[in-house]
Amino acid sequence: MADKTADADHLARDPRITAAAASSMIALKPLMLFQVSMLGMWAHSIERFADNYEKALETRRGTVKQETRGVN
Repeated sequence: MADKTADADHLARDPRITAAAASSMIALKPLMLFQVSMLGMWAHSIERFADNYEKALETRRGTVKQETRGVN
């Protein structure tokens, strides 16, 4: 177990490893930003769907109330 810790410490100090990690994180940033923007658009679409559903439900409730008043 101590050998694995020593290896990890050695790798963490290796400038090539840290440079590779840094460059991969830089390369991932645009992808992450794209995914976040897609998630935001998806959430916005769900909110619009919910609003439209609520409006349709309220319209339907109003129609049902008017029909029941006309029957009486």
